[in-house]
Amino acid sequence: TKIIIALGAGAPEECAWVRVEEGGRLQREEGTLAEAAGRAATGYRPLLLVPGEEVLLTRVNLPPGNRKQLAAAVPYALEESLAAEVEEQHFALGESDEAGALAVAVIARERLQQWLDICRSNGLEPMGLIPEMLALPRPQGGVVILLRGGTALVRSGPQDGFVLESADLELLPELPGFKSAAGALLYHDQAPFSLPPAVAELVSERRPVADPLLLLAEGLREGEVINLLQGEYSPQAPWERQWRRWRLPAVLLLLLLLIQAGIGWRENRRLEAYDYQLSSAIEEVYRQTFPGSSRIVNPKVQMEQQLQSLLGGGAASAASHNFLALLRAGGPLLAAGENMKLGGLRYRLGELDLELEIADLQALDRLKEQLTAVGLVVEIRTATTRGDQVQARLQLKEAQP
Repeated sequence: TKIIIALGAGAPEECAWVRVEEGGRLQREEGTLAEAAGRAATGYRPLLLVPGEEVLLTRVNLPPGNRKQLAAAVPYALEESLAAEVEEQHFALGESDEAGALAVAVIARERLQQWLDICRSNGLEPMGLIPEMLALPRPQGGVVILLRGGTALVRSGPQDGFVLESADLELLPELPGFKSAAGALLYHDQAPFSLPPAVAELVSERRPVADPLLLLAEGLREGEVINLLQGEYSPQAPWERQWRRWRLPAVLLLLLLLIQAGIGWRENRRLEAYDYQLSSAIEEVYRQTFPGSSRIVNPKVQMEQQLQSLLGGGAASAASHNFLALLRAGGPLLAAGENMKLGGLRYRLGELDLELEIADLQALDRLKEQLTAVGLVVEIRTATTRGDQVQARLQLKEAQP
């Protein structure tokens, strides 16, 4: 179903429309444009008939191309034949005829925008703006003329037509589409008229019309006309209009989210690298503390297990007591030693083996004397001079009472 609206001279306060119901039944109504918009809102597709004198229907020959390429080329192809600047005109494309000539409808942008503004200010969003001469019915594809008041609407082809003043009807035989016309169908309203002899010869049938708007509503076939709402004027759903309004903020928000995601990804990579460094450091400490370990899977867990075994109960409690006693006695001296580096330690059966680097043999002897003075039994197991350092291995035990 659709509603076909004709704006009168008194629009938007005065206009007429025809509701086309299912099955083709027509219902003509009159009122304000706002009332027509209210009718359309109940489920009708709104189409607006544009006065024919406001639109130029022409054809142009162009090289083959897609619709976007043709739309870009049409203004320049018609520039020489238009009185106004092409930048001030809107061009809507139709279909090509058998000879390849493309149908084009030309209308002033300012006038087109005025109609749209009037409609939208009254709550109407038209889905089509149709030149009214293209709504004339075309039986067997012939020429059709509608005499209406002081004007004549002429449809001379599928997407061809024009408007003439009644006084200029004598020019019809010389216009394109009439020289080879076998006969024209003439519709006329109730106003008296007379046809020039040359035009009368072209007319094969005359039909009176009580209401020209009903004739146009009945003859309108959307698939056979040129809809002026093309390109930047294409009909838009409400969400599309909202999208045009919020498109820039949405793009900026998306960019912000992408930047934040990038920062988060970079921070995550940095934390992963730091975690790897910590894991490597823990593993190195474990290797230094337990040099005899050959398989390291999870150094943190293995370190805890080793400490648990040292601090466990039962038979191990005495060993853990001896280990802690050795650390309490010798730890401060080892920590205070200058030019000394502890390489590793190992405890077994009351004996604490230390691997260390020290400045020289004299410093090693002084360390032994200091450890002995605090009640430890010290045995230098090995002492090897390498470069300017001495690598030594000491064994500490508690002195027996």
